[in-house]
Amino acid sequence: MNQNNTINIRAIRNKKSIKKDLSLQPKNIHDQYYQESDDSEDEKILSKIGRLQTKKYKDKDFIGYDENLNKIQKKKQFQDTIDEFINKAENKDWWRVVRDELNNQDVVLSDKQLQMLDRIRTGKTAIKLADDYYFEHEDFNQFDLLSSYNPKRRFLPSKWERIKINKLVQGIKLGRIVLNPPQKVEKMFDMWENVAEDQVLSKYLPARIPAAKAPLPSNVASYNPPEEYLFTEQEKQQWLQTDPEDREIPFIPQKFKHLRNVPSSEQLTKDLFNRCLDLYLAPRIRRKKLMMKSTDFLPEIPKPEELKPFPTKLNFEFGQIDTTKSGQVKQISISLDGQILGVCYEFAVAFFDTKTSKCLYTKWQSNDKQFFGLDFSQSGLICILQSNGFIILNSYIDKRQHPNVEDGEKANKQIPKNSNNVFEWDFELDDNVFQQLLEVKMPYDPLYVQFHSKSDYIVSTQPHTHVKSHCILVHSISKSSTSIPFQNMKASTEVQQTIFHPTKPELYIMTNKNIFIYSLTKQSLMKKLLAGNQQNSTIAIHPYGDNLIVGSNDQKVCWFDLDMGKTPFKKMSYHKNGVRRVIFHKSYPLFASCSDDGTINIFHCRISTDLNQAPVILPLKVLKQKKKESVMDVAFHPTQPWIYSASKEGVISLWT
Repeated sequence: MNQNNTINIRAIRNKKSIKKDLSLQPKNIHDQYYQESDDSEDEKILSKIGRLQTKKYKDKDFIGYDENLNKIQKKKQFQDTIDEFINKAENKDWWRVVRDELNNQDVVLSDKQLQMLDRIRTGKTAIKLADDYYFEHEDFNQFDLLSSYNPKRRFLPSKWERIKINKLVQGIKLGRIVLNPPQKVEKMFDMWENVAEDQVLSKYLPARIPAAKAPLPSNVASYNPPEEYLFTEQEKQQWLQTDPEDREIPFIPQKFKHLRNVPSSEQLTKDLFNRCLDLYLAPRIRRKKLMMKSTDFLPEIPKPEELKPFPTKLNFEFGQIDTTKSGQVKQISISLDGQILGVCYEFAVAFFDTKTSKCLYTKWQSNDKQFFGLDFSQSGLICILQSNGFIILNSYIDKRQHPNVEDGEKANKQIPKNSNNVFEWDFELDDNVFQQLLEVKMPYDPLYVQFHSKSDYIVSTQPHTHVKSHCILVHSISKSSTSIPFQNMKASTEVQQTIFHPTKPELYIMTNKNIFIYSLTKQSLMKKLLAGNQQNSTIAIHPYGDNLIVGSNDQKVCWFDLDMGKTPFKKMSYHKNGVRRVIFHKSYPLFASCSDDGTINIFHCRISTDLNQAPVILPLKVLKQKKKESVMDVAFHPTQPWIYSASKEGVISLWT
């Protein structure tokens, strides 16, 4: 057979097969889909509506259209809930019935189907096998080609398993491994147990704002008011002529005999309308109340232990001189290096070594004269006040430490001796320690003296003078001259003390009730401070120069901040008697005050460079004398947190 004939036979065969296949195909596409489906008989789809979403026919009485575009009506299982309830009561197997929405019929599940569902829910296979845990093991080494036996080590216990077991046993014994640890059971609690219903509603509802209260009526609105509230004809005409907004009373008061005689108000509707406007225009703001204690407003005060160092106890007492001859203590002062302590008695001046408490030198005075005070300069000069003048001593051996004294001696020689000068300067230069260098004589007794920071000027205060302008004098050592800064001093002015500003050319004058700040360059009054005390007794200025303290005889200590105002920033009343002396420490934030009640009060004062922050003043310690003697004077050590005190009987104590 040739090749062409074979090709024709194959083509005829293919045509026959194609015709045969076409004859077997269903006429409808849906019939082809259902015939080719592998679904079982129970899963066969009877309602042939196609692949459409049944949600579209949810609210209609049919579920779709068939292949001939006819509606397929829904078969209702029950007409209403009552029929459903009756069916459940009568039919014991109602729980087996499952609704097939696709085929629009009810399906009753058999026991086999229920068992299959239970197995699927428990995670097993749908059909139970012969043995769920059966598996077949094929031994491929049944005939070993090498014919070797298993070694002996395969039949012995494993060494590494024994070591691992020993470690586990040891961990259980030591407590590292806990077998069956107790499980933490979370306690169930009611989260709304302590919450009231009002609080629950407040989370979802806006906060309630109470309505503004209407003003209560007064005696004018009474139906039987007093006669003084009734209008006269003139007042009535004036009330009618005024604008309604400017009227004090929105109605004319009337008087009735009985309450039942009162007619209805003509302005009732208007009053209600105005009340509604008040409620409508009321501010919808709730003010939050702060639940605070009174102690929350107080500043945080540090503990005294955090503010150390400061003097707390008595260290030792200096050796006393004969008090029957020397008299009571007037003033004490300490040198700038802290090595010499000077004590001024009535008839003697003693100098002690602060390290050994040994008396270095004592200068006695005759019975006709007495001493009033002393002060150390930064260069080592000692000014001692005495009757009708003062003297200056040398605390160093080398006189070259005081060039101002030598310049003053030269200037004094140029002054003619026959001049009518009230103040006499006598220079007696000596190189010995504590020897007199010069003496200034005046016709009255100075009571207080202070050196300037440059050690050239001295200001002395003489309250009891016949000439009122001479109560304040400024002495220049290098020029050997005495000047009177205030020529026109009032006779009623009683000057108690005068001090220099530590850095500025200013003079602070303390009177009985006020403090005056005088500029030496402009020669004018700068400020007047009002202490408000009955009688001021002592004054001290801070080393920075912006604050000062004033003590008074009426048991008060006043702190002035010069940048704040003329009145005291703070007043302290910690003493029972008058205040004798107030002082500042030169290097520590401390100041002290002593009184006739035998106590010394130590304070902490912290001054910030920020002008917006106020000074911090805190009381630290109260130092008491043994015999409760009057403390005449106190002095801080220049470099250590120590304080020296002098009692009325002449006892000099060191507190550290």
